[in-house]
Amino acid sequence: SAATDGRHLYVYFKSGDLACLTLAGKLVWTTNLQQAWGKDTLWWDLGTSPVLSADKVLIAVMQTGGSYVAAFNKTDGKVAWKHDRNLEAPLEAAQSYTTPLVLRQGKRETLIVLGADHVTAHDVTTGKETWRVGGLNPAGQKYFRSISSPVVADNLLLAPYARGNSLTAIRLGGKGDVTKSHVAWVNKGGAAADVPTPAVSGGRAYICSDRGKLTCLDTRTGKPIWSGVLEKNRTSFSASPILAGGKVYLIREDGKAFVAEQGDAFKVVAANDLGEFTVATPIFSRGQILIRTTEHLYCIGQSAAAAAGGD
Repeated sequence: SAATDGRHLYVYFKSGDLACLTLAGKLVWTTNLQQAWGKDTLWWDLGTSPVLSADKVLIAVMQTGGSYVAAFNKTDGKVAWKHDRNLEAPLEAAQSYTTPLVLRQGKRETLIVLGADHVTAHDVTTGKETWRVGGLNPAGQKYFRSISSPVVADNLLLAPYARGNSLTAIRLGGKGDVTKSHVAWVNKGGAAADVPTPAVSGGRAYICSDRGKLTCLDTRTGKPIWSGVLEKNRTSFSASPILAGGKVYLIREDGKAFVAEQGDAFKVVAANDLGEFTVATPIFSRGQILIRTTEHLYCIGQSAAAAAGGD
């Protein structure tokens, strides 16, 4: 997905091209990571997206051999730093499609990266690793590539892993290897997802499994508050849940969208079918929903006339 700071747009492609454009579409600068540091070795195309700090564009490249995180100046695209991230995860487990996140604490910014059986934290100014948590793949499974991205819930980082079979909560902070000291809880009861990223609000995490099981989890304890299946269907979910107006919005790959309550019990309140293949997560903006399918871009919401009280 593209990233924007409201002034420029930053995009990253399977080819290795990283580019900055104005909001009017004019190219400001471009660079190519693969030309500089070698071809990617991912088995299943690109999945990660660029993320932004105050003055940098940050990219995580996690693959079998030659993994790294890198930062580029927003203004000119020049390399600010590159930090190797080779953690000796076996075979496909070294490959990650997750998008990192930037944690801001006062003026300090930290890049959090999930993949290769670890979570690592890096100083955004230098790229230097500040802390790490391992043990996400204790049995050394060769095919535990990671897709679902990490999220922050208050003072915890939630890290989905093991093809949807574990969710690990990590207390933020510390230095060095904090695996033994900073893991708050691990849920291995199926309250995780392989592809969709959890959504978090008010001490709760809303997690949609690939087969449409929606779970509401207490982020303090890791225990489920409720769960339910949206609809019995073998079609997968790839888009992540989105929270808005006290509801959870979810869209299945075949284009069927569901709306569930964020309350204290599992309750689906609406279901609508676009009938088109959909893997992109919807975006909510100014009272409207934007949904990208393989065929169309949909804008759903009240018309200007209706919002003003007209027909």
